[in-house]
Amino acid sequence: RDFFMNYRAYTQGLGALLLVTQLSLGSAATQEARFPFQFTPMAGQKVTIDQPAGSEVIAHLPNGKQQSLAVVETYEASDGIKHIALTNDFNFDGAQDLALLESSGYGGVNAFYQLFLWDQSAQAFKAFGETVSNPEVDAKQQVLTTSTRSGPIWYTTKYKLGQGELYPAVEWEPITVNDGNWQRLTFKNPQGKVIGHKVVNSQDEQSGDAGDNLPFAVATIKVKKTALYDKPNAIAKTKMYLVKKDAVTLLDWQATEGDPYAGEGWFLVHYEGKKVLERWIEGSALVKP
Repeated sequence: RDFFMNYRAYTQGLGALLLVTQLSLGSAATQEARFPFQFTPMAGQKVTIDQPAGSEVIAHLPNGKQQSLAVVETYEASDGIKHIALTNDFNFDGAQDLALLESSGYGGVNAFYQLFLWDQSAQAFKAFGETVSNPEVDAKQQVLTTSTRSGPIWYTTKYKLGQGELYPAVEWEPITVNDGNWQRLTFKNPQGKVIGHKVVNSQDEQSGDAGDNLPFAVATIKVKKTALYDKPNAIAKTKMYLVKKDAVTLLDWQATEGDPYAGEGWFLVHYEGKKVLERWIEGSALVKP
């Protein structure tokens, strides 16, 4: 709730911003087609990555030692896999890191990787501890984006740096209302605690911003009259209501309780008229009858 208390200050501050979205140029990863391969985590240091027998992947380190990294799939040319690893600076510390292809799914659309970050002081790799899917690096924004497709829907997580470590800062969840043109963002702190939500326009994801600075989505009431609710359920109905063409800002969204695929769910809206209101409405009120 604290996240929304600053909404008015946020909207007032927008006037001072240039409302120009610039596509951020992500840092392209180097793709490795087969084992063994070499890369340079830091200048003057070479690492060889090999899968000599079975499925265990070994790193030959600059100090002459070997490090067992992971057990991953072995692929033949007939499998149609174009690359088995990526190298890039995934955590923005100036060193090149390693992502090993663990598996693929959905006809090759989802590529899952085990991520290993180069630790310069230890002269070895440190396992990230989470599998990442289709990783994309935005060096300018210092955001690592992972995305997974399930059916027609893409689910996205934006990793940022907190206390020197990558953490899942923003989760993007498509909202099926309005032809999928809105997404619900869930913000977390480095400790994993949810600190807020926001509804944004889907096309804003292309801006490269993790979500913190994106504007809230706006909409108008499409039905003749819609009730306001204190909570996202039918028993929390108030005597207040909005009418057709009233403009609202979308602060949050929740799926229908008990069945996330039923109906249009609920939206927490901000309305400014004779009174400033923040209440829940049924998602169907934002859809043309």
